[in-house]
Amino acid sequence: MIFMGAPYPIATHPRGLLHIQSGINQVKSDLLILLLTNPGERVFLPDFGTPLRQLIFEQNDASLEFQARNMIINSIQQWEPRITVTQVDVSSQVDGNDLNPNDDRTEQEHILSVKILFFDPEDMKEVQELRLQVPLADGTGVP
Repeated sequence: MIFMGAPYPIATHPRGLLHIQSGINQVKSDLLILLLTNPGERVFLPDFGTPLRQLIFEQNDASLEFQARNMIINSIQQWEPRITVTQVDVSSQVDGNDLNPNDDRTEQEHILSVKILFFDPEDMKEVQELRLQVPLADGTGVP
């Protein structure tokens, strides 16, 4: 089965039409949309998403890593049956090389790093990887 859809973030074709993609790139885009959508944001699918924003003012420690990991695993199990997840790593330690080179790194300790390893059902020989950095508050109440 071929999955087609719009990439995340939404992009346009040079002719002005919406860009369409398929295969593993579409699966990764759909996974990002799942992780970045807060439950309740979709009117007709109010349970769709991952409640990572609930963690925004929590202390960035091992407990937060555990909570975020469980939220991610539960969301993927419920909403993304196309992939087989082999590993979900959540860390309060962010590799500076993963950040935007223009970032001044002052907020580096207030970022949660997520790495998901999974198999595309169309190609079970190759492990795919998705990385995401989730900004958190710095303990002052300001995200």
